Amino acid sequence: MKFSYGLYKKEFKDRMCELEKSFQKEDVLKTICYLKYLSNFCYSINSKLSDDRLEQITKEISLKYLGHTVIENPHKDKIVFYDNFGLANRGLANIYVKALDKMGYKIVWILYAYSPDVDEIQKMYKDKENISFRIIPQIPILERMKMLRDMIKEISPHNLFVYTQPNDADGIGAISTIDGNISRYLIDLTDHAFWLGKCAIDWIIGFRNYGYNVAVQYRKISPEKIIILPYYPDSRSEHPFEGMPFDTSQHEFIFSGGSPYKIEGNNAYKEIVQYILRQYTSMRFVYAGKGTNQILEELKEEFPDRFFKIEERKDLDAILQHAKFYLSTYPIGGGLMVQYALQNECIALSLCDKDCVITDPKSFMLYPEKVNFVYYNQSDLYAEIDHLMCDEKYYLNCKSGSKQQVISEDIFLEQLENILNKKKTIYSPILQQIKMEPFMEIYKKNATYEQYCKIIFESRNKWIYKKHPFIVRKMKKALQTKETN
Repeated sequence: MKFSYGLYKKEFKDRMCELEKSFQKEDVLKTICYLKYLSNFCYSINSKLSDDRLEQITKEISLKYLGHTVIENPHKDKIVFYDNFGLANRGLANIYVKALDKMGYKIVWILYAYSPDVDEIQKMYKDKENISFRIIPQIPILERMKMLRDMIKEISPHNLFVYTQPNDADGIGAISTIDGNISRYLIDLTDHAFWLGKCAIDWIIGFRNYGYNVAVQYRKISPEKIIILPYYPDSRSEHPFEGMPFDTSQHEFIFSGGSPYKIEGNNAYKEIVQYILRQYTSMRFVYAGKGTNQILEELKEEFPDRFFKIEERKDLDAILQHAKFYLSTYPIGGGLMVQYALQNECIALSLCDKDCVITDPKSFMLYPEKVNFVYYNQSDLYAEIDHLMCDEKYYLNCKSGSKQQVISEDIFLEQLENILNKKKTIYSPILQQIKMEPFMEIYKKNATYEQYCKIIFESRNKWIYKKHPFIVRKMKKALQTKETN
């Protein structure tokens, strides 16, 4: 069943009415839960980039519940790093915390007990004297808000980094009640989609010019509050190559990966993989990512002994060093994966749409004018693949020098220090008129009724469940069937 945006608009409008009623009644719990649901709904469908009413209610209901906290005499050498993801080997947390540690700051890393890798993260940094942890236990949501507020108040840092998910209404709500002699920085890792957080931050750290323009034009954030700092992929060189489901000494392979939704919406990605495997019969293809979809299943069915789907692995650097080249996802590209490839001198071929700049690696490369691995039609991409496959000298030449497109760890550290001391970096953003609509249209095309049901079911919101009993019963039955099988 194809998802209708009319259905989405009705759901959003109806739940906004429920949110407003809860807010007017000062029902803090219900209001925060509706804020989480509506924020996640906006993020999942990506029909808007910001919502000022959601921001306003988040701050006002949090102030009603927690009151106003002013940091008057902060500890200049202390930094709080608030992390709502809790991922050990993925994301930007590691590179920020490592840089701050090298600068000599005392970092208090706040995590949630329910985070996927909370124990592993603590083990990774157990020998770092300047890094300590505060863990918010699995307690009711309002208690979590109060505990987060109390932790920050007790620590009284001069700087607070916010690294969080787009629907973190409780965390953002707590942080929105804190101001004074403290600088609150939001790491804008989700610059292409909706997120809640404007109400709780003083500065936004973006990683590319495109995100800067999205923030100014679509989120209506003052340009003076936005700082640009490109990031580098955190090295995983300590993890040796774990091999593949085939003999890599006998067969070369092309590597690709990312969330499966990034290759949905049309058949272009599938056609590229088919072209490669049909033209080069000894080649293998490996796709890494969580979950699967119809495209991946069909490729496996057509090439059962040559197309392989694997889970995310810690030896990503080693995989890229062994791969013939990396193929970026399409129609939604994988920015971080492209950077991992370039850092490991692995060619990163990318198919992009000229009218959808956000998916173009040129938008986050240090020297976009020197990028030579982006193509805007399949025939040109096929020609490049053939050239790389058939001309070894050309292939080796393309591999060399790719690291220069990615910021080094030393420069990242230097510029992060500039942010803390001067609120600026050497990377000056350029104001350009952009159109997010073509990119947002991808989400609209990919949207399904099943996705709509999943958003509702995974909300775990009792008030939302009461509004959609049929969907909840359907999803519970499907989950039980899956567990039985």
